[in-house]
Amino acid sequence: MKKTKNLLDMTNSMLKEGHSDLKESLEGFSPVYAKIIFARRMEYGYSQQELATKANTGLKTISRAEGGFDNLSTETYDNIFQALDLGVRDVAEAMIQLQSGKDEFPTTSM
Repeated sequence: MKKTKNLLDMTNSMLKEGHSDLKESLEGFSPVYAKIIFARRMEYGYSQQELATKANTGLKTISRAEGGFDNLSTETYDNIFQALDLGVRDVAEAMIQLQSGKDEFPTTSM
């Protein structure tokens, strides 16, 4: 199994194990990932093109990721998260905050 697959699997597993009350709402991660990616991109002051370059992907892919589209691979998300210096714990913590009903999270905590 690839490392990229493990990153998202670990995040999903951590959330489901530690927050059984959120288990049902953890389906369809793309809109949550979109908020995390957008917030971190804004924190870093990157344009979508700059992020695409750093993540070795296309501008359209970054746009789709921030739009919450479900058809991106785990490898693509992993590349984007790595370009934004987001580890498993960072993504999991942000997801917990967002899934708990908070539309925003402090970007400095990531």
